[in-house]
Amino acid sequence: MRTKYKAWTKPYLLEHQEVQIDIPALVNLSKPYYLEIGSGKGQFILNMAKNNPDKLFIGVERNQTCAGFTAKKLVDEQITNAKIMWENADRILMELKDESVTMIFLNFSDPWPKKKHAKRRLTAEQYLSSYYRVLKKGGRIVMKTDQKDLYEFTKENLLQTKFHVIEQNENYQKLDDFDVTTEYEDDFRKEGLPIYRLVMEK
Repeated sequence: MRTKYKAWTKPYLLEHQEVQIDIPALVNLSKPYYLEIGSGKGQFILNMAKNNPDKLFIGVERNQTCAGFTAKKLVDEQITNAKIMWENADRILMELKDESVTMIFLNFSDPWPKKKHAKRRLTAEQYLSSYYRVLKKGGRIVMKTDQKDLYEFTKENLLQTKFHVIEQNENYQKLDDFDVTTEYEDDFRKEGLPIYRLVMEK
């Protein structure tokens, strides 16, 4: 579902730089961090940050309105261990150093259902290759989706990588200890729809 444009989000993002991080600062981070690509309205990184105050969470979101909603959540809750990046993930992945990311979360990514758009999916071969490069040894990708086709597409592409699949779950119900729900996930669970989950390790 496309998020309705909200004009207030751009000035809000410009005003609240304290909850944001830019590419140079991210590249030069010395502290371990967890990266969510496609953070939507920010419920996931907000609650992960609350539950894990000793860890740093970075959300990447190219949609201005969603990034603005996330920034407002972080400001309102006075969260200091989560940041939002209003940026395209492709640009960020190009700049990140090798073996610099602890974990990558892909939560309910755009499935790009048309075959001609397959390369845009966040688990297409070129993305998996980038994730493998930037993840630390033993680092993981955790993917959740409501789209079985995307789940199967990802499993097939993983066969061409060095990732080890350590979890395949076609009906993910009980939350892992290191997990929280997203806004979309709450809706899907209320409707009784299956959640597909993959965990891959470098």
